[in-house]
Amino acid sequence: MILSYSVILMILRMPIYCKNFRCTADKCSDNCCIGWEIDIDPSTAEYYKSIGGAFGNRLRKDISFGEVCSFKMKGERCAFLNDNNLCDIIVSLGEESLCQICRDHPRYFEWYSAVKEGGVGLCCEEAARLILSQRQAFATFDIPCDDEGEEGYDEELYDYLLFVRGQIISLLEKEALPLSLRLMSALAFAHKIQYYIDNFRYEKEEPVTLGESLTVDMKRITQEISSFEIIDERWKVYMERLSEKYAETERLISENNNPDKRISKYLSNIAVYFIWRYFLKGVFDGEIFSKVWLSVVSTLFIERMFVHAYLEGNELTLELCSELAKNYSKEIEYSEENLSKLAKRRNGF
Repeated sequence: MILSYSVILMILRMPIYCKNFRCTADKCSDNCCIGWEIDIDPSTAEYYKSIGGAFGNRLRKDISFGEVCSFKMKGERCAFLNDNNLCDIIVSLGEESLCQICRDHPRYFEWYSAVKEGGVGLCCEEAARLILSQRQAFATFDIPCDDEGEEGYDEELYDYLLFVRGQIISLLEKEALPLSLRLMSALAFAHKIQYYIDNFRYEKEEPVTLGESLTVDMKRITQEISSFEIIDERWKVYMERLSEKYAETERLISENNNPDKRISKYLSNIAVYFIWRYFLKGVFDGEIFSKVWLSVVSTLFIERMFVHAYLEGNELTLELCSELAKNYSKEIEYSEENLSKLAKRRNGF
């Protein structure tokens, strides 16, 4: 008797633009080895302990070994970042010798039962440039991977959220519609879907484009963001400048007089990025409206950053818009406290 069986491989799924991501290393103007304390995973820490010679001695000298191991800092710089802004661990041992965080960054991942989803984070200037510059419709690619999936969630809800996320992304990419109308329609759709989920009704509907735009109190949101934990002290100065011209910025936006039509595509790409990164996590907590809220208010706030830059006399180049989006991501996405505050479930718009 011949027995047959099938092996189910886990799939890694990422946006197509991730294929083009390459760390710019010493050419990066905002090096991720500056200003961050970097933890080292246990297996890599043990590996570093085993390295001999002069470089092994340096590893043991410039790493804090403890319950949680981390690279020591020299001022704001990782001790292994050399004067050419290159990593001495890569130079001496090769890229494969990096710890998990350094290997992955700015990539992010989320594990489901048969799919590991990922992307590159907006907090990296090269990743931000890739995300903003996309002209084609959002698409992904799959490759096999040998990770173990995450269990313990409702598979029916997972399938439902996959469907809903696709609908929201398609809506956000309807360039014939004003951006504000797309964002508010997505928010209204998410409000309805949240009601269905709360009542265990997984009804598949297509989002309806609103006849007129709802509004979000962005002045209040801006005040909230101003009170958040600060990652980079320069952000505080920036928020003060933004507040000084807030009324003028808001007037320009309310008149649908964005200074550069290209920024509408940049902003829709940013909205899709947030939906892709966060929406499906709702399978674990049943919260999806908060994820769409996060996407919408983040996009609207970054729009105000763009218009404010224009009012300060800057040309809205891809490079400048990417830098502004990256700065926002660093302050919001890389503080669990800030992200939680902004994404908290709202009872209304």
